[in-house]
Amino acid sequence: MALSRDQITKAALRILRKYGFADLSMRRIAAELDAQPSALYWHVQNKQELLVMAAVAILEPCRGDDVLQLTRSVRAALSSVRDGADVALIAVAASPKPLPGLSRLPEMLREFGLPEQDADWGARTLVHHILAAVAEEQNAAALGTSVDPHASEAFDFGVRAILRGIGAERAAMDEPTLF
Repeated sequence: MALSRDQITKAALRILRKYGFADLSMRRIAAELDAQPSALYWHVQNKQELLVMAAVAILEPCRGDDVLQLTRSVRAALSSVRDGADVALIAVAASPKPLPGLSRLPEMLREFGLPEQDADWGARTLVHHILAAVAEEQNAAALGTSVDPHASEAFDFGVRAILRGIGAERAAMDEPTLF
């Protein structure tokens, strides 16, 4: 059976879900696919590219009609995969182009009338908030400590605070705000 990037990505996601980021390796994926590790390198250049492929697969279904809905969707998608925040954090740094779901954030912020650079930086701030929130929850779960029962409300508060902050900054310059 010939390997494909899709099969490799699906195997990586199975390993992440079952064992987590620390156990994700090309050797383990090859074993999962009953192939030699060298066969994977015909399809995937290195582990960073593999992590980008996994992050794209995790984030592809993310949708939302507004910033809050989209950030909730991204948070849920990353939370559904063990160490999803760690995978996404590396993928954000390694990917030559924006990841699905996350790539819509600057566009959504520009719709509020923000200049391109402000929209890009605002989106980056939202991505940092999402990744930190998911990482905190996933680390708490991994350590067996209690997860904040109000984590969803706190997450939404953070998104709204960022949006207000962007709006307040624009208002200070006598331009339209987000709200």
